[in-house]
Amino acid sequence: MKKLFFYFIISVFISVSVNAKYITPLNGPGVEITRYFAHKNGGVSLYISGPVLNSDGCTSAFRVYIPNDLPGKDILISSALMAFSSGKKIGIHGSGCSTTNFWGGAVDVPIVDNLWVFP
Repeated sequence: MKKLFFYFIISVFISVSVNAKYITPLNGPGVEITRYFAHKNGGVSLYISGPVLNSDGCTSAFRVYIPNDLPGKDILISSALMAFSSGKKIGIHGSGCSTTNFWGGAVDVPIVDNLWVFP
């Protein structure tokens, strides 16, 4: 019985932490990329329009950031630019907040670690 209770508690914590990182809901409706900014360090900022969850409590969520040192950033950026050029909406999962010095370093935005494109 103790093992069952332990597994239940662990599954509750895992499900809460997984859902806490969605910047947009997994099943839609997605957000539109209204513009993007390529930084000289190789990172990319995406300006988005639509409902966001901002679970990490970043000071702003109208823009998200794909860092230059993120493994798989090339496919994330390619997918984002494909969605932007074809008018498709995207979904975003993130982890933490980032401040970009280019804009004065006063606003932190969600860091993207997963991205999907809606049909």
